[in-house]
Amino acid sequence: MLMGNMEQVRDALQIGQIVDYLPVSGPVAVPMPKCWYIRRTAPNREFRVMKRCEQLGLSAYLPTLTSRREIHRTKAGYEWIERRNAVGPLITGAILVPDFEVDNPAWKAVDGLFGVLRFGEFVPTLTPKLMADIRRIEAIARTPKSKRQHYFEVGQLVRVISGPFKDFSARVERLDTGGRIMVGIEIFSRITPAILEEGEIEAV
Repeated sequence: MLMGNMEQVRDALQIGQIVDYLPVSGPVAVPMPKCWYIRRTAPNREFRVMKRCEQLGLSAYLPTLTSRREIHRTKAGYEWIERRNAVGPLITGAILVPDFEVDNPAWKAVDGLFGVLRFGEFVPTLTPKLMADIRRIEAIARTPKSKRQHYFEVGQLVRVISGPFKDFSARVERLDTGGRIMVGIEIFSRITPAILEEGEIEAV
C-alpha cells in the first residue's frame, strides 16, 4: 500500500517543480551509539537540563533512583514526620550523551550545562555494556524494597558483617516489608532480636 502511494506521488511530480517539506510524525530512527560521554551540569540542575534537551530535540539520558525521605514538621507545638518518595539522579551533577550527539552545536543553548568530563587529555566514555549495567542498577533502585528479590529466608543461619554485632552469628526470624530483616543474635547464651539490612549480613 505504501509503495503504491509513493509511485503515485512520483508520477505526479515533475522535474523542476517546487515542493515543500512534509512534517515528520512519530518516532525518528537514530543511530545506535557506540559509546556515551559524561557532560557536567550545575548542582541540582540535572532535571532542568534534561527538560531543555527534550525541548531542543537533543538526545541525552539521566538515570534516576527513588528514595524514601523523612520530613520533620512542626505546627502549633505538635511535631510529626512525613515520609515521601523522592526521585533524584543516580549520578549527581552529570548527564549521559551518546557519541553522535556530543558535538551538536545546540548544546550551547542549554543553561546549566558544562563541557564533557575530562581528566587532563583523557576523556572517559561508557561502553554499551556499562550502560546496560547502569540501566539495570536504575531498575533495581526504582523497585520498592518490599518487592525486591530477597536473598535470605526465614530460619537461615547468617553472619553479621558490619555494625556493633559484627562477626556474630544470627538466624533470620522475619523479613520486613521495608526490606529490613529481623534476626536473632546469640549473645551470652541469650537470643537478642535486631533489625538489619541485607548488606549487613551474609549467609553462613
